[in-house]
Amino acid sequence: MKKELLVFLLITLFSYTGNAQQRKDDILSWVDPFIGTGGHGHTFPGATTPFGMIQLSPDQNTKSGDWDWCSGYHYSSKTIMGFSHNHLSGTGWADLGDILVMPTVGKINMLPGSEEKPETGYRSTFSHERETASPGYYSVMLDSYGIKAELTASPRVGFHKYTFPKSEESNVIIDPTNKIFGNIYHTLVSIEGNNTIKGYCYSNGWGGKRFAYFVMEFSKPFKSYGTYSEGKLKENEKIALAKDAKAYVRFSTQENESIEVKVSLSPVSTEGAQENFDAEARNVDFAKAKENAQNTWRDLISRFQVTGGTNDQRKIFYTGVYHTFIAPNLYMDTNGDYVAAQENMNTKWFTNYSTYSYWDGFRATHPLLTIMDQKHTKEFANSLISRYTDRKDHMPIWELCGYDNFCMLGYHSVSVIWDAISKGVPGIDQEKAFAAMKDASLTDKMSSSDGGGGLNDYIKLGYTPSENGASVSATLEYAYDDWCIQQLAEKMGKKEEAEVYKKRSMSFLNTFNKENNHFWPKQKNGKFLPDFTLNDWKKLQPHWVSGNIWAYDFFVPHQIDEMMNLYGGKKGFEEKLDKTFTEELKMIGEQHVDISGFIGSLGFGDEPGHHVPYLYNYAGAPYKTQKMVKYIRDNMYAAKPDGIVNNEDCGQMSAWYIFSSLGFYPVTPGKPVYAIGAPQFPKVSLKLENGNTFTVTADKISDKNIYVQKMFLNGKEFKSWEINHSDIMNGGELKFVMGSKPVQYNQ
Repeated sequence: MKKELLVFLLITLFSYTGNAQQRKDDILSWVDPFIGTGGHGHTFPGATTPFGMIQLSPDQNTKSGDWDWCSGYHYSSKTIMGFSHNHLSGTGWADLGDILVMPTVGKINMLPGSEEKPETGYRSTFSHERETASPGYYSVMLDSYGIKAELTASPRVGFHKYTFPKSEESNVIIDPTNKIFGNIYHTLVSIEGNNTIKGYCYSNGWGGKRFAYFVMEFSKPFKSYGTYSEGKLKENEKIALAKDAKAYVRFSTQENESIEVKVSLSPVSTEGAQENFDAEARNVDFAKAKENAQNTWRDLISRFQVTGGTNDQRKIFYTGVYHTFIAPNLYMDTNGDYVAAQENMNTKWFTNYSTYSYWDGFRATHPLLTIMDQKHTKEFANSLISRYTDRKDHMPIWELCGYDNFCMLGYHSVSVIWDAISKGVPGIDQEKAFAAMKDASLTDKMSSSDGGGGLNDYIKLGYTPSENGASVSATLEYAYDDWCIQQLAEKMGKKEEAEVYKKRSMSFLNTFNKENNHFWPKQKNGKFLPDFTLNDWKKLQPHWVSGNIWAYDFFVPHQIDEMMNLYGGKKGFEEKLDKTFTEELKMIGEQHVDISGFIGSLGFGDEPGHHVPYLYNYAGAPYKTQKMVKYIRDNMYAAKPDGIVNNEDCGQMSAWYIFSSLGFYPVTPGKPVYAIGAPQFPKVSLKLENGNTFTVTADKISDKNIYVQKMFLNGKEFKSWEINHSDIMNGGELKFVMGSKPVQYNQ
C-alpha cells in the first residue's frame, strides 16, 4: 500500500511539474492583455480571436465624457458593470459594447449604478489580484456577489462561465441598452423556452445607425424570469420592446455551481445570429471554446519566435503581436450577410471585415500583415474595394461596423490596397482596385474629427487651402495617397492616369514655405499665412492634425529625396532631424490629447511621426536611426498597464515596436522595401505562410552594443540600408553584427 501511494504521489508530482513547465513554455504566457489598459492606451483585457467579430470584455464606464474608457475598461477603475460582446482596441473614440450580461446574487436590480456607489445597481467591485487575462480568455472574481466570471470567444460567439455561491437568488441580467459613447433608439428582448433569449439593440454612434441582433442560450433552465421596460420591472413577462428594454433570469445554485451562457451576434438579423450560433456554438461548451480560442492564438503568435532579450522586452513584443492581430474585425454572418454603408448586403466572393483604423494602420500594421498574414490582407483589400464595386458607395476614411465615420484625413484605403498589390498579395483584382482607388481620390469628405477635407480645392489648386481645417496635413496625406494610385496606374499601363496622379503626388511642393523651412498653410489666394509663433497650440491646431507640425515636416514618404532637397540636401536634412529630436517645446495653451511621447519636438505617441526616426538613413547617418529606435523602444513602451505612450490604435503602436525589434521598418508603405534600423533580440524567426522562415540575428548585441557594424544577407555582406520584401518572403537570414560605437557610412 505504501509503495502504491508513493507511485501515485510521484505520478501526481510529475504531472504537476510537467503542466507547470508546459505553462511556463507556452508562448501565450508572454502575452499580457492588460498592457495598454492604463494610461491613454485604450485597449481592453477581454477574450477575442484573431480579427474576430467578438471582443467579450468587461465594461466599467461607458459615458462619452470618460475618454480613457474608449474600450469600456480602464485599469484605474474598481468596479465592473458587466460583460459586453464587442470593443475597440486602442482607439481614440468609441462605440460598441453590445449586449451586456451581468451575473448577480440577491435582489433583482436592472440599473448598473455608479462607480462611486456600486451598491445602488447591479455593478460589482473587483480587485486586480483576482483578475487574469491571456489570449482568448479572461477571468475575474466579482467581489460584491462572490461570483467567478470567465470569458472566452469564437469569431462570432461569446462564451461566458459564471460560478455562483449557494443561493436561491442567482441571477443573470441581460442589458442590450449598454453602449460605449453611443445612443439607443430602442431594444428588444424575447425570452423563448426555458433557456433562450433573443433580441436586438438599435443604436447610433461612431459606427452609425445599426442593429446588433443576438441569440443567447443558457446551460441550465431558468427558475424564473422577467423583463424591464419604461423604468418598470415586470416579473414573468417574456417580451419587452422599448428604449430601455432589458431582461433577467434567475436560478437556484449550489455552492460553486457553474452556469454557462453562449451569445452569438449578427449585424443583419436574428436568423443570422441563430445561424452563427449553430455554426460555432452548437455542442461546444466553455472548455472547448476556450481551448479552440487559445490554440488559434497559439498557432498565430508562434509564427514569431524570439530568442533572448529581457522578460519585459519579450512580453512587450508578444503582446504587440497579439494587439496587431485584433483588428480589422469580421463583420459578416456565416451565410454571407453583412452591412456596408448602412445597407444589408450578401456576398460569396470575399469575407467582409470592418474596423479600419488605417489612418494609423497603413503605416506599419498593414505592412506587417503583408508579411505575416497575406490571407487576411487579401480579404481586407477586397472588403474595401467592395464598398465601391458592390455597395456603389466610396471607400471609407475610418470604417466601423461598415459605416464611414470620416475620422481623420486622406484616403489611405488606397495605401492599404496598393501596399498589398506591390508586395504580390494574390487574389486582388487590379481593375476593381484601381476604379475604387480613383473614386476615393475624387470624393471630398469632411473629417469629423479635425475639420479637414478640401479635396476639391486640392485638385484645383494643387494644395488644400488654409481656409479648410488641417490643410497642411491634408495636402501631404493626399499627395502620398496619389502616389499610391500613380504606382498602380503605371503597373497597369494606364499612362494618362499615371501622369495625372504623378502631378498630384508632387503637391507637397506647393505647400512648402522656403521662408520658414516648414510645410505651411497657404490661402486660396496663393499666399502663405503670415508667420506665427509655434509655441502656442491654438495657433497650430487649425492647420495640422493634432497640431503636430514637427511630424508633418517629414511626411513625404514617397519622395524622400525631393523632401531632403527642400531642406538643403542630406546635411541640411540631418540638421533638421537633429533639431526636431533635441529642441524641447515650450508650449502654451491646451494641448491635443493625442500628442504625447515627446522626443524633443516630435510627439511619437501620435502616428504621423512614426517613420521619422528612420529618415536618418537617407541623410547618410544610419547610426542616428539605430540610437533613436532603441531610445523609443526603451522609453515609449513598458510591460505594465500604462506601457503604451498613447492610444494603441488597432495595432499601429504595436506594429512599430515589432518592426523596430526586428531591425527594419516600412518607411514608405507601397514600396516593397524596408528601411534598416537596429534589432532588439539576438534572434527572431518569422514563420511565413508560404512555408519559408526568415530569421534575423544580432551578433554581440547588448545594452551597449546598439550600433550596426556590418550586415550579412544569407551569408553575403549586405551594404544597403533597405531590404527588399522579396528577400524576406524568400526566407533566409539577415545577420547584424553589433558594436558599441557608431559606424559612419559614406553614401
